[in-house]
Amino acid sequence: MYNKYFTVEVKPDIDADLLGAAALADDDVIWSWWPFQIPKGSSRLLNVTARVTSTCGTAQIRPFQLFFAKSKVHPATGSISNPTSIGEYNTTANFVPSKNEAIGALKIEAIDYMCNSLVGASVASTGNSVAANGSNIDMVLTPSGSDHANYELSHTLPSGVVLSPPSNVAITPGYDILWVAGVACSAFDFTCGVTIDGEFSFGDGTSVIHTDGINANIVFSPGDVIQEADNTVIGTIVSMSEAVGRDVDITVFSDQPANSVANNVVIYPRNPITLELSFEK
Repeated sequence: MYNKYFTVEVKPDIDADLLGAAALADDDVIWSWWPFQIPKGSSRLLNVTARVTSTCGTAQIRPFQLFFAKSKVHPATGSISNPTSIGEYNTTANFVPSKNEAIGALKIEAIDYMCNSLVGASVASTGNSVAANGSNIDMVLTPSGSDHANYELSHTLPSGVVLSPPSNVAITPGYDILWVAGVACSAFDFTCGVTIDGEFSFGDGTSVIHTDGINANIVFSPGDVIQEADNTVIGTIVSMSEAVGRDVDITVFSDQPANSVANNVVIYPRNPITLELSFEK
């Protein structure tokens, strides 16, 4: 039986050196345009659920904005590329260069979150505010590719840095690309003090790293991708031990070449906000 409903998980990457710099302010970029694929043609966005990493275990019940865009279309060739960056993390969002690609926007309100007593993360869903404002999302999003069947997507980094030469992103047959950007409406803060205790090797398989400073169990969970302060990705968390004081052993998996991490280096989530987008086709 054909299922007209589908979900898309979106996990924007944010570098550790940006996350560790300072808290965000109103109208600051959380991430610039991040691509996700949907089946070709228009789709109706029904709900957004956001999973937000805490500030050292304290849940962040903070509003933020989501903007959706279609790909930029070259007027002569019909080829498409990503919308121009709205700015880097923790800078004021600038929408002027990509205003013609914007196709929708919504706001995650404080009322959309579950209760403030959650430890380690917060979860918001747009359906929670129905009783307060009497409405829910009812937004039809149409990618540029619906009108341009033959194209290659020239991709630049979300920060706006152009790859030289631009790389073409593989798009699954039968699918199109949409883009989403996040902008803060409050002082998000993803800084914390989970540090590496000792020097450890990682990569090319499963490794165990020892952490202290802050109990890692109130910041990270299995499935999180972690990175060290210089933006080197350590790997995906497989499991975590119980804390002994503030000491936690984290088992990670990486398919990258072997590397090492030094003592007292701070670690950060690679994807501090994850979106689950629910659609109807």
